[in-house]
Amino acid sequence: MGLFQDNFSMLSELERLAAMVQDPVRVQEIGADEWPLAMIACGLVTCNDPDRLQDNLAAYDIFAAKVAPAGRKGSLAQLVRFITARKGDGWRALLPYTLAEPEPALSRAAAMQLATLAQPSATEKLAGVAELARMLRTRETTPPAVLEALLSLSDQRVLPHLQPLYSLPAERLAGIISAINPAPNHLSYTWVLGALSAQPELAEQVTALLERMAATTTAVIDLVLPIPTWAFEKPAPQPLHGWNRAEYFPRMLPVLSAHLNPAQISRLQSAFGA
Repeated sequence: MGLFQDNFSMLSELERLAAMVQDPVRVQEIGADEWPLAMIACGLVTCNDPDRLQDNLAAYDIFAAKVAPAGRKGSLAQLVRFITARKGDGWRALLPYTLAEPEPALSRAAAMQLATLAQPSATEKLAGVAELARMLRTRETTPPAVLEALLSLSDQRVLPHLQPLYSLPAERLAGIISAINPAPNHLSYTWVLGALSAQPELAEQVTALLERMAATTTAVIDLVLPIPTWAFEKPAPQPLHGWNRAEYFPRMLPVLSAHLNPAQISRLQSAFGA
């Protein structure tokens, strides 16, 4: 039965599965073949109640244990189609796929969908970005892949939402920086340099991260994304500017020179071919 049949029987099936997921006894009766739809149902029924998030994360743990990554990927794709068709309604159902998914690539994909599909609020156009940034600040278990996803959007409008991360304890911020491999775009480099300026004691972690980023590609882009994507007939990024790796290095040098030692700067100069 398809998820997009808005009829009584489909709604009844979603409600039945959601009720099973929320029942500590009946949840064990859900088979692996039912879990992809059951996880969607549970998320949609409870997504607007923040007090139920922890329950949904626990449900996702069971889902991940019983269903292979390919099945979880299919469930995510089905949920994305549902949310897109309904112009962002139910976007918070993507949170368990983002926060509890054990495969970093799938968690990152879910985060990118959440960031670009969320319905704007009266005060925040990038509601999904704001929610994920809040999770990064307030939930220590939030996967680093979430930050990677937000940085990969390459849109400078994301930056204000990520700057509060500079105030995280040094140990936690160091752990995040050491764990990520963000896309080497203007947004990513700007955020990383801001972290260095805010916490200069992270100089070695930042140097290593910039080396990893430089090794990924020679291009550095700056663009604007159509967010939310469902509001545009043919959503496509709008390029604003681009640099090659060697051209971009001088833009970073004032901040690097203020906080890195000569050996670290030399490593980055070599990595950027500058």
